[in-house]
This record gives sequence, structure tokens and C-alpha cells, in this order.
Amino acid sequence: MNKKRLYLLYFIKHKISLLTNPLMIMKRILCMAVIASALACGSVQAQETTSVDMDVPCTEMYTHDWKKNWYLQLSAGGQMFYFEKGYDSNFDLNKTTGVYGLGLGHWFSPYFGYRFNVLGGAVHYDNFGWKKFKNVNLNIDLTWDMFNTLGGVNDKRVFSIVPYIGLGTAYAWDYDGVSAGNISGKDNTNAIMDNQWALVASLGLEFRFRVHKNVDIFVDTRLKGMSENFNNIAWGAGIEPGFSVMGGLTFNLNKEGRQFKTVNPCDYTAAIRDLNDKVNNMRRDLDEANAKLKACESRKPEVQVKEVVKEVPSAPAIIPAIRFNINSAQVSNADKATLYDVAEMMKKDEDVKVVIKGYADKKTGTADYNRRLSEKRAENVRDILVDYGVDESRISTQGLGADEQPYSNENKWNRVALIIIQ
Repeated sequence: MNKKRLYLLYFIKHKISLLTNPLMIMKRILCMAVIASALACGSVQAQETTSVDMDVPCTEMYTHDWKKNWYLQLSAGGQMFYFEKGYDSNFDLNKTTGVYGLGLGHWFSPYFGYRFNVLGGAVHYDNFGWKKFKNVNLNIDLTWDMFNTLGGVNDKRVFSIVPYIGLGTAYAWDYDGVSAGNISGKDNTNAIMDNQWALVASLGLEFRFRVHKNVDIFVDTRLKGMSENFNNIAWGAGIEPGFSVMGGLTFNLNKEGRQFKTVNPCDYTAAIRDLNDKVNNMRRDLDEANAKLKACESRKPEVQVKEVVKEVPSAPAIIPAIRFNINSAQVSNADKATLYDVAEMMKKDEDVKVVIKGYADKKTGTADYNRRLSEKRAENVRDILVDYGVDESRISTQGLGADEQPYSNENKWNRVALIIIQ
């Protein structure tokens, strides 16, 4: 057998070993098995075959995306507080003042959500003379869609009631009127304070009317309790109650409006079973491949070599080809693997020498430029072989430019360096 055929056999055997490596096959099969197990969310038993327990409840579950189901609210209405009364009843329509609101809320499920609410306005009350002040308060409310909970989820329901509870803080200032307060500061001057911070607790009902997928009209009734210092007067009452009635608009910020998607595990059982069957088939294929591999390994090397020689007695020598991009002499990572194989062959037989012939395609560049480009391509291939452990004295290079075109039927194929084994 001549030397070129020996290297041809080595080259083919090395490539086939990479393609038929049982470890690579096993990795692919195990990856598929892991995917099937994760999708099934059940027990997986791996022995001769893999079985997946599909006994799961066929119950619809609602999915949630935090980016969706946000809404904005604008509102206005009236409010009244029950502070320390003077001569008359604490309930007096003259004490009703305007209140304005801005809210940003989010439904994290079809049943529950939360809302940030800012309310502000003026407060009037009569306590041995009329008094007034301004206030603004920030609340965070926990909201409950009562109709979705009790009557089933319906994103298109026209009317719904939303109870809520909330906590927050209020800031009051600009106290005015007779005896505007009895709370003094802590600076030993006994001066009456001109502003107060107070705690707020809220309980309310919101009545919503759907007019469009992105717009609701609502009426909000809120009962709230403020800490006693809210009106800058404290007599030990503990809580200053009040209530408000407001109306406004809700703007659902999703393009599709308020909407929740459902998922049912039973919708995927057929696909999971099909994947499980594929895993079992791959296991059987692996067993057959292992059996064939063991049979091949048990053969004597002499017999195996003779059989290969008989199969390719007249096969032409393979000339490794290193491809390049246009106007480039850089060797790709994929072609470096080919050069690694060539270097391994040369290191196994110190008598082998190679000639690297560089080319350029004739449709681009001048003759002088193409000659220098082809020389650079051949030299770069040589340098990589040297990096892989081949003695430079065993390698010669030729830059043939575009004078010769090894591939006459395809111009771009001629951007190449061919390795000729001698």
C-alpha cells in the first residue's frame, strides 16, 4: 500500500470516530431525556425504557406577566371628616370639600391586585368656629375582584365590585381659622405647629362599569381613619374618621385590556408521551450501536485493515482544502480542526512532507495582489501546522495567485490553500 493511501485511511478513520463516538450519542440522548422529564413534571424511571407518569389534574391555571394588567386612574369627588364637634352635629354638608385622586394599579392575578393612590384637597370643619387646612395622602391598597372570585373569571364582565383595604400616610398644612390647633412644637416656645404627618387606614368599595376594553368608569366609596393629630388638634380621641365618594376613569394600559392567559397541563400530555417514545427509541438505537461497536472492537486489527483496503483499493487521495473569505488570508476555526488532523498524521510519520499551494479567484483583484494574497494564505496555513508541532523544514509553500484555478466551475472556491502530501 502506498503512503498516500495510508494517510487517506487515517484521515477517514479519524473523522468517522468523531461522528460515531458513543459518548457524543449518549449526551444527545440524555439531553432529550432530561427535557422530557422536565416537561412532564412527573416521576421518570430510567432502566430499559423511560416511562413518564401523566396522572396530573386537568385544571386550568392562570399565568402572570408582571409587565401586563397595569392601569391608571383619574378621579374627583367629595370628602367629609368627623373631627371634634362644637355646638352642632358633626355631620354637616357645609363641611364637604373637593378631593382629587391619581392612582396606579396592577392585577397580579384575576382575583387580587394592588394600587398606589394619591388623594389631595382641602378640609373644612366647625369646632367652636370654622377651620380649614390643606392635605395630601398616599395610600397603597390591596384590591379584590369579588365577581371574578365568586362568579368565575371573565375579562369582559360589564359590571364588577372591587372591595379594598389600604394603609398610608397623610401630610396636612396651612391650618387656618379660630384656634387653628392645640399641638405645640418641641422647641420650648409653645408655638402651635403649622403642619402635621398622620397615619391613614382605609376601607372601601369600588364599583366598575366597563365601557371599552381599555376604559372603565368607576365610583369609589372610601371610609378612612386618620391619627388624631391630623387636624392639629388632639383631645385623646385616637382616630379622626372621614369618608369620601369619588368618580373617575380607569385606563387599562395593556393594548388588549385587562387579560389573563390560562394553561392546562393536559394540553401537553400527547406531546410529552411522543417525546418519551422518541427517547425510548433512541435508547434502543444506542443499544444496537453499542453492540455493533463491541463487535467491531473484537475483530483483529489485521483483518480490519485488510477489509478497509479492499473497500477503497482505487480511491483517490484526499487533498485537504482550507477555505478563505474574499480578500482574506485568515484561517477559520473550523479549518483549524482540519489542520490539526494533518499535523497529527505528519507527527506519526517523520518522513512525510507537504506542499501548501495558495490560490486566489481570478474575478477579483489584480494579478500582483492575488499572487501576494495566495502566498499569505499558504504561509498562514504553514504557521498553524508549525504551531501544532510540525517541523517547518517539512513544509514548503507556493503562492500561485489566480494563474491556476483548481476549481473551474465555481470561482469563489478558488479562494483556497491545498495541502499536497508527498
